[in-house]
Amino acid sequence: MITIIMAVYNGQEYIREQLESLKDQTYTEWRLVIRDDRSSDKTAEIVKKFSDEVEQEVIFKVNEKPSGSAKNNFALLINDAKESDYVMFCDQDDIWKKDKIEITFNKMKQAEERYGRDFPLLVHGDVEVIDENGNINADSMFEMSHINADSKLPQILIQNHVTGCTMMCNKKLIAGISEYASSEYIIMHDYLAALYASVFGKIEVIKKPLLSYRQHSGNSVGAKNNNNPVYLLKRLANGRKSYKEAMETSRNQVKFFVEIYREELAAEKYCKEYELMSGCLLYTSPSPRDGA
Repeated sequence: MITIIMAVYNGQEYIREQLESLKDQTYTEWRLVIRDDRSSDKTAEIVKKFSDEVEQEVIFKVNEKPSGSAKNNFALLINDAKESDYVMFCDQDDIWKKDKIEITFNKMKQAEERYGRDFPLLVHGDVEVIDENGNINADSMFEMSHINADSKLPQILIQNHVTGCTMMCNKKLIAGISEYASSEYIIMHDYLAALYASVFGKIEVIKKPLLSYRQHSGNSVGAKNNNNPVYLLKRLANGRKSYKEAMETSRNQVKFFVEIYREELAAEKYCKEYELMSGCLLYTSPSPRDGA
């Protein structure tokens, strides 16, 4: 069974369209777990109506207190789903292609045949970028943002190339990250998943859009056109300070990763990965755990 996890907050404007895209999937053996971060709109009503319309199980949870971010809300969901064989991540404002689950699951099964089921596996893919009204801004975020979809650990240590809403993770990977996804030193849950898979498992890429990624002012993380003059000017205006802060954040995440998985990284088969990650920490500030 595939568990789809969706973090929601005041999603009434777009969530119905996303839920409809789940109902229209060609692969139907899934269940949906939603966590609402204390919405004040009609999100709960929309989800309840949807749950009455579909045969699949829909579990709706409301956080006792606001988690404060999509990252923290997804961290709670990861723990909700950690006993599932496969987990997919769903944003409230996107639109899935009808064959998204089928294509992704087929890729996962191929990866399992190659590496085995008892091996951390992550499958992800491309997206098309749309605006608030559903108009296509870019056919491919890989191309728009000049993302190397085949990036390996050296590149991932600096910048995540995995888009969370396209991910499917197997049980072994979810078990490896569930305890730490909410840490303040983890940038985003999908970044942690990508790091873990690139070190201890495998990442498989589907080089076609799996969904329509809605770009609007409420996005936690947005698609960026690295060739857009306005975007480049803003980056230039932010200057070296902003770049330095971003690199420090990435290095602190790597340092935290090395600390929490130190025992696993001590194995001889991970010596190259350990050396590479340690090399990224030569100029870091003191450990993020210091003074915590």
